[in-house]
Parts: sequence; C-alpha cells; structure tokens
Amino acid sequence: MQLDQISDLHLAATRLLGAWWKYDRRNWCAYCGIPMRKRGAKGKPLPPNKATRDHIIPKAHKGGGVTIPACLGCNAAKGKLSLPEFLESKHFGTIRLKKHRKKWPIHDLWVVSVLAALKCAETSYEPAALHAVAEIKADHTR
Repeated sequence: MQLDQISDLHLAATRLLGAWWKYDRRNWCAYCGIPMRKRGAKGKPLPPNKATRDHIIPKAHKGGGVTIPACLGCNAAKGKLSLPEFLESKHFGTIRLKKHRKKWPIHDLWVVSVLAALKCAETSYEPAALHAVAEIKADHTR
C-alpha cells in the first residue's frame, strides 16, 4: 500500500467517524466507564479515578499519536500492552463485569484502534520511504 493510499484511508475514516470519541466521552474512562476526576486532593496520593489519556498504541511500540480517556487505574494496568493484549487481560475482564453505563463498547475500542494503526502507518511510512529514496540516489551517484 502506498503512502497516499494510507493517508486517504486515514482521512476517510476520520471524516466518517468524526471526533466523537475525543470529546463526547472525555469525562469517563473508555475501558471501565467510571467518571474521572481532573485533579486529586492536594498532598494526597493520586486517586485511581484520576483522568489520564491512554495511548492506543503505546509509545514503547512507536505509537502515541492517538489517545483516549482512561482512568489512572486502567491506564496503569494497560501499561505497554497492545489493545488486543489488554482486552484479553484479567484486569479488563474484571472491570468489564461492572455495570458502568459510560464504558465504551468493544467495537468502539477497536474502531479507535484502527484509526491509531492508520495514523501510525501514515507517520512511519514516510521516513522509511525517504530512507529508501536516499539509498537509491546514493547508488546512482557511485
């Protein structure tokens, strides 16, 4: 797949889906659905429902471009796990048993994961392509 095709696919998916997942649900954890607090009490340890942003593709895996709202507890539990690994984890299985109305449906988590993968492919494709072009130019100048 060419870079322009990846870019077009990412743009089309973003237009189709909009930004509902960035703004509409920002006050609740996407994974467990609990209402999140912006700040903890001064001088106290951070509460597990402290609002954070989880990188769908962890920075450790060269992701980081797309984030979703996640409580400190879920974000810490996910850590460096990929989304599929986290969805199969004991922590995720336990939190999903709770009846919080605002937790994201599994298919919504996968949709955002696809957007993150497209974004990652788009941003990582170009440097590789530029490196390949530089190698070709170097071969032709010899």
